[in-house]
Amino acid sequence: MAPRRPVQRAVHKPPFLLAALTRNSRLLGILLAGVVGVLVLMAQNSSESQPQVSTPPTVFSMEKPVVAEPAAGPAAAPETTTPTAVTTITPEAVTPEAVAQPAVEPPITPTPSGSPHYIALIIDDIGYSGPLGERAIALPGAVTYAVLPHTPFGTELAELAHSHSKEVMLHAPMSNLAHQPLGPGALTDQLNQEDFIATLKGNIDAVPHLQGINNHMGSELTGMQTQMQWVMEVLKERGLYFVDSFTTAQSVAGDAAREHDIPTTTRNVFLDNETTAEDIDRQFQRLLQTAREHGSAVGIGHPYEETLDYLEKALPALAQENIEVISVSAMIRLQQDEAAP
Repeated sequence: MAPRRPVQRAVHKPPFLLAALTRNSRLLGILLAGVVGVLVLMAQNSSESQPQVSTPPTVFSMEKPVVAEPAAGPAAAPETTTPTAVTTITPEAVTPEAVAQPAVEPPITPTPSGSPHYIALIIDDIGYSGPLGERAIALPGAVTYAVLPHTPFGTELAELAHSHSKEVMLHAPMSNLAHQPLGPGALTDQLNQEDFIATLKGNIDAVPHLQGINNHMGSELTGMQTQMQWVMEVLKERGLYFVDSFTTAQSVAGDAAREHDIPTTTRNVFLDNETTAEDIDRQFQRLLQTAREHGSAVGIGHPYEETLDYLEKALPALAQENIEVISVSAMIRLQQDEAAP
């Protein structure tokens, strides 16, 4: 019996590619890297194919800006801020005296309590507007009107005021530190004495029925001793009083008037440097309070529509306040009597 041959088991050889890979690790690494790359690309394509959820855009709300209101302050004296340029003098382009600036308040001597309370109210800048001038003259009480010389309606309005038994003044244009235009009849330090006096006399002659003068602007000229001496010499000759509008704390006008024995008084309050009803009311109440505390006070306003609107309502109510409006000449006599020993 022939011997058995051993049973040989079949040996399974790996595929050629796998065998090659196992023998070559570099080739295996390249292949694995490629597989990974394919898987990554498949994953990205899958995510892009999904519907995208849109994020709503951010909405910015714009709040309205908060505008700070200007702080209320005391009445300002005119002329020292930079003015709006005015090239010609017309009824519409007249530069008013009351331009906002830090206050200049004249000194006041207290009056014993219990004395009567009086105010003198001057309306400046009369002459360029007929309708506003007529409306100002129609104000109740003994209001005084300061007329600009050589203006279109100055003579006519002075006559009208006089016919209503109202007091008339000359509103004499005087040079100012802000270099604002003065219009005809300007008094400046550029004039020699002869021309200065002739100009002032011409201004006085141009306004009928006047009893005194006050300065239109004048923050420069009223601080000059020589020119104020010339003014008072003319007023002494004509028998006129002088009201210092007190547009500068450096004014020597009042002292010059007293040196020449010229009847004089000084402005206490400007009513309408700001022309809102609230500001005019604030200044008018300051005028009344000054009169209550010191017996009398002098206020100056202008023929602005806002000022006239206010005064048409406020003046008739003064009787309830035990305050009387008197003319400037009456105010000067009153203050002289109070100052007498």
